[in-house]
Amino acid sequence: MKTLCLIRHAKSSWNDEYVEDFERVLNSRGLSDAPEMGRRLMQRGYQPDLIVSSSAFRAMSTARRIARELAYDPQQIVADSRIYEASLSRLFEIVQSMPDEVNALALVGHNPGLHYLAQHLTGAAPDEFPTCAVFAIRFDLASWSAITPLCGKLLFYDFPKSSE
Repeated sequence: MKTLCLIRHAKSSWNDEYVEDFERVLNSRGLSDAPEMGRRLMQRGYQPDLIVSSSAFRAMSTARRIARELAYDPQQIVADSRIYEASLSRLFEIVQSMPDEVNALALVGHNPGLHYLAQHLTGAAPDEFPTCAVFAIRFDLASWSAITPLCGKLLFYDFPKSSE
């Protein structure tokens, strides 16, 4: 069995108009939402074998904050530049290429790609995929390369404001 947790980066700042999109930092809400979602993942017992993140600053910052809450060494996060502005087909390809010794994968990235991937894999994606949302999928398969459209089952979906 494989599990995939799709995590959209936390809320980022738009305060500095001269900062490139790739370099945007998390705003104060993002800085608090990311560890909160990490704690929620821990409460659910989700422990990734591998965290792969977009190399964009806001995504890596989100991944690091979540990793700390999961007692996952932030230095072990894999930065993958292909995730930034990735299409559905690129994200699907990235997931299918994961090594089979990884059973629980967390993928930190961006919309709309993550939302499209959630829909593509489960057919059960919500209408909205807010910042720092987590969408966990179970696959009754032994290999990531065997994943096909709609073969996943939604385990849980959560986002920072869901408890407000």
